[in-house]
Amino acid sequence: MRVVKVLVVAGLLSALAVGVAAYRAYESANTPYKGYSEDEIFFTVDRGAAGSQIGRALEERGVIRDHRLFVAALHFRDQTGKLQAGEYRFAAPLSTFDVAKRLVRGDIYTFGVTVPEGLTRVETAEHLARLGVGDTAALERAFRNTSLIAELDIEATDLEGYLFPTTYRFTRNPTPDEIARTMVAQFLAIFDESKRAKSKELGLTAREVVTLASVIEKETGTPGERPLIGSVFWNRLKRGMPLGSDPTIIYALKLQGKYDGNLRRVDLELESPYNTYRVAGIPPGPIASPGEAAIDAVLEPAESSYLYFVSKNDGTHHFSKTFREHANAVRKYQVEYFRRKRRRDHGAGSS
Repeated sequence: MRVVKVLVVAGLLSALAVGVAAYRAYESANTPYKGYSEDEIFFTVDRGAAGSQIGRALEERGVIRDHRLFVAALHFRDQTGKLQAGEYRFAAPLSTFDVAKRLVRGDIYTFGVTVPEGLTRVETAEHLARLGVGDTAALERAFRNTSLIAELDIEATDLEGYLFPTTYRFTRNPTPDEIARTMVAQFLAIFDESKRAKSKELGLTAREVVTLASVIEKETGTPGERPLIGSVFWNRLKRGMPLGSDPTIIYALKLQGKYDGNLRRVDLELESPYNTYRVAGIPPGPIASPGEAAIDAVLEPAESSYLYFVSKNDGTHHFSKTFREHANAVRKYQVEYFRRKRRRDHGAGSS
């Protein structure tokens, strides 16, 4: 009987010890820890890696205190085999449970990059390079991969117009090809079946829609004006009139390496298929990357009888139905405006 009592007591003590150890292990796994001295570290989980292997690597990097607790945490929450591959950023103390949770959730590190509307493919490459996302020359090469858009535009010689402008989330050090694929994929998602069907209904190819949208994008930064400018271009096309768009000539000058930031009267005589003062119809290709609003302005333009518009030098335009009205607007908003400006500048300089 005494032996039985001893065994019972021993069993209880053993169970208590196990319980205490388990409780301490749980508390340790639930306590934030930071064992690295750097402000931040990046940790990569390889596809197919075992939880124990990942745990040891996390311990070596100082992300967790004990890899055995990490494996136990995975078993405790039935998360073994559910860790997501990718690169993770750690910059603050985290508990072992929280580290496991992040890896199961796939909370991989990404950073945001905004590409504005109206950039050419070359300007897009330069913009991304300035933000530290790739090399300009490598990006320009990737932006000539027409296989990405071949299904929609077999005439494309590069990705001009198809690098959709928006905010992207990239992982660290994306390759130029990944960037190109991501931006074109976003364009294809925006230019969906309904937009493609509308294009066919209007008798336009996808390339023609994007080209006309790119001209609209470059003509105004005022959202409410895009459908009106779309209506002007449609009205001109229906009458066989040239589009008469300065941005197309600027694009042609850039292609020839002749643009210095100024557009002169002599440039309106430039020999180029992009010279929409001399060549009627839609230019041969996009001159920039249009946003969705500019694309919609081609597919759903405003109803108007306008044939002309001129800048009011305040970010908006004056729209006219007749050439006489347009000439008066040009005199008011261009000739007289710059005449007054020169007088003011001359007066300021002589004081």
